[in-house]
Amino acid sequence: MGFVERRSANTGYRARYRDPLGRQRSRSFARKADAQRFLLEMESDKARGNWIDPRGADVALAEWAEEFLRLGRRLAATTQQTYRRDLDKYVLPRFGAYRIGRIPPDEIENWLNDEIDAGIAPSSVHRHYRTLRRMLQVAVDKQKLLANPCLRVQPPRVPGREMVFLGWEQAAGLANAHSDRYRALIYLAVDSGMRWSELIGLRRARVDLRTRKVRVTEQLIRLDAGEWIRKEPKTPSSVRSITISSFTAGLLAHHLDHFAEPGVDGLVFVNEAGHPLISSSFWNNHFRRALRRAGVSCRFHDLRHSSVALAIAEGAHPKAIQTRMGHSSINVTLDRYGHLFPELDESIATAFGERLAAVQASGLAAGVPAAAGRA
Repeated sequence: MGFVERRSANTGYRARYRDPLGRQRSRSFARKADAQRFLLEMESDKARGNWIDPRGADVALAEWAEEFLRLGRRLAATTQQTYRRDLDKYVLPRFGAYRIGRIPPDEIENWLNDEIDAGIAPSSVHRHYRTLRRMLQVAVDKQKLLANPCLRVQPPRVPGREMVFLGWEQAAGLANAHSDRYRALIYLAVDSGMRWSELIGLRRARVDLRTRKVRVTEQLIRLDAGEWIRKEPKTPSSVRSITISSFTAGLLAHHLDHFAEPGVDGLVFVNEAGHPLISSSFWNNHFRRALRRAGVSCRFHDLRHSSVALAIAEGAHPKAIQTRMGHSSINVTLDRYGHLFPELDESIATAFGERLAAVQASGLAAGVPAAAGRA
């Protein structure tokens, strides 16, 4: 059992104890009651097997942030970039000088509320919270902290973004409102449901016009510094082969002859200078103008949603849509687009009614009143 000793009249008290390995430890406090409480906590943690060296928690968050980023070197480059940006711009200015073991949950919640009050989008505020939470959770995993204070914080609710679904005429009108260079891009986005990063990373070798197959094997991502990187698709199931319509295949044939990069590994979609498409530039200089001309309002990603809605309207099975979109599971497809299948429940009831009426009419169902069949 540890003990508390008086250091001097003006310097407070020192709590002395031994860690689970028998090594002598100490910590100073201004008040004797705090030192005694600390000893009780240390003894309790040792008894439960939860003891953690308190010196690990006595590290500035700014210092731990650098260690956290070093530990995350195997993460995707885009994830590392997001962590670095959020830490430098939002997290460390508020908590950089705090010791990681002394960040009060109420202070974290006040920080989130301050960001909301400053007009920062709830989705961004929630991301900042997730960055801090992840960083402190790694500290828990590495036995620097006993508990993550973020787990006792209620982050802001992020309102869901409403999906926009274009009809056939709207989709075709939007595509035709683009110049020849980008018309096939819009038609392929609607036809295949491919993501932006998959479309701009598509190579000639992955397009087979004879079989009308587009093979999705990678995506092209632009980092903040302007560097382009190729990475695997979002999930393993995102590696897929998509059959496109003969109409879109014909447009792609023309596009490949006139606008794509040369060579087997050449990009299918590039700008006038022959460089990969940058989302912000494409939006400002082409997509937004085409939206005005077509009288349509949507995001580029809504073309993917529209592809699903149009497929459902044509009677496509949810499993086929899952495969085509590259969703990780059928649950993702149904959770996201299940509301577009309202007719399925009605069709089941209709089919059951027809079958039961047929059985009744054939006289095979004993004891069923004739009125039930008529109903």
